[in-house]
Amino acid sequence: MAEDDLWTTADVASRLTISVERARRLCSRDDFPQPVESAPYFDRWRAGDVEAWLLDGRADH
Repeated sequence: MAEDDLWTTADVASRLTISVERARRLCSRDDFPQPVESAPYFDRWRAGDVEAWLLDGRADH
């Protein structure tokens, strides 16, 4: 994984070993990183932003 890789909701789910539906809810939280790319049916997040968010412990809230 490179920091500048772009992840979909499914990628976030896979990284966290959670369901895609749970990842959708997580990605919609106010404290989750903003997507760097948006389209009508999906968003994409920079992998480094998601990893930093995880290291910051925000997923536990």
